[in-house]
Amino acid sequence: MSSEEKFDAIVVGGGLAGSAAALTMARAGLDVMMVERGKFCGAKNSSGGRLYGHSLEKLIPNFAAEAPVERKITQERLSLMTEGGALSFQYGSDKLENLKYPSYSVLRSKFDKWLADKAEEAGVMLTEGFLVDELVVEDGKVIGVMTGGEEFDADV
Repeated sequence: MSSEEKFDAIVVGGGLAGSAAALTMARAGLDVMMVERGKFCGAKNSSGGRLYGHSLEKLIPNFAAEAPVERKITQERLSLMTEGGALSFQYGSDKLENLKYPSYSVLRSKFDKWLADKAEEAGVMLTEGFLVDELVVEDGKVIGVMTGGEEFDADV
């Protein structure tokens, strides 16, 4: 059973890449659906990470003023490890504090939800709590997804 509405694009997964892609397409005027299997985007993430700000700054200027970032990265450490030991180098500088595009530590569950909310604000139809059961393929091209017993169609 096909859905009545056909989307320009369907994005599977509401992580960083999925939300950024959906947001970009929605801002370009496309009708976008994003399907996330978790109860909310980021619900499946239990770790943090380092977010390099240069790309996200282009997508959402001054994002760090409102995004749930934990802290700015102000030191770098490189460790060379072997079975028997490790050698580490640490670098700290005011330059890391004042970069045009700094990087930040983030908790992915909080950050992914925030970015998905930005995509939804831009017009993305966000469907959470649904696992994509299969891709709908016609003539070798993916034209939709099956989720929750319903088919959703899209150009891509």
